[in-house]
Amino acid sequence: MKLYELRSECVGILLREGIERPFYTVDLIISKVLDIERALLVTKGEMEIPAQKCVGILSMTEKRSARVPLSYILGEAEFYGRPFEVGEGCLIPRPETELLVEEMLNACPDASMFADWCTGSGCIGLTLLLENQNLSGYGIDSSQIALNWAVLNTNKYDLNSRFNLILNSDPSVCDIAPGSLDFIVANPPYIPSKEVNGLMSDVKDYEPIEALDGGEDGAKLYRLFFENFPRFLKDGGLMGFETGGDEQAEIIISMAPGNFVLMNRIFDYNGILRHLTWKKN
Repeated sequence: MKLYELRSECVGILLREGIERPFYTVDLIISKVLDIERALLVTKGEMEIPAQKCVGILSMTEKRSARVPLSYILGEAEFYGRPFEVGEGCLIPRPETELLVEEMLNACPDASMFADWCTGSGCIGLTLLLENQNLSGYGIDSSQIALNWAVLNTNKYDLNSRFNLILNSDPSVCDIAPGSLDFIVANPPYIPSKEVNGLMSDVKDYEPIEALDGGEDGAKLYRLFFENFPRFLKDGGLMGFETGGDEQAEIIISMAPGNFVLMNRIFDYNGILRHLTWKKN
């Protein structure tokens, strides 16, 4: 089958199921399987595609038509301009989370040690390390499956000596020395339980529920964090959290410890209050 014929068939599969951006999606799949830059596909329309490759491309397209996340199908997601390996059991990195990385890099240029709680794929912590060669840190998650992906990405970027991964679901018993961290960053589950079923099927049916469901008001883990994170931070240390939006952010602000000063509110690309940072007095 020629490439233009295969592309047309795949696009038709996605169009029938109402999948968003079908041409873009098919081109990414084809590019991945054939190892050809996506921009060059337009010049390869007459190229004959081996039957085995056709089967693989069609299979991946069918998975996407069933709403399997494209990042899971491709086995990677881009974050801060770099590919990170992702798959089942791992939250897919979102573009708005890049804003939290930028904020912590700008706010803590002289930091040496940090923790990335709810690290998942490790994309936040590893990006911080890649952008600041003077940093070392911890990547903590309650899911061993998620940490397995963080291991792959830590190996991918050869950062084992600077990123210590920890399996932990309770910060009160986490083996990090008191007063040792310059900052803590976290993107915890923050969707209220009652809203999880209203998420797109791509998300609720495939991404790990424990990385999405934040309890009754979505703020369950923030309470745990505020109780325990202060002891890990140096005086003047910072905390930076991703949140579920304006309303939830106000709930989180109201529960912050008294010796922490709210430093910044960061809005995402849609004008939603997405990140909050505090400084320990």
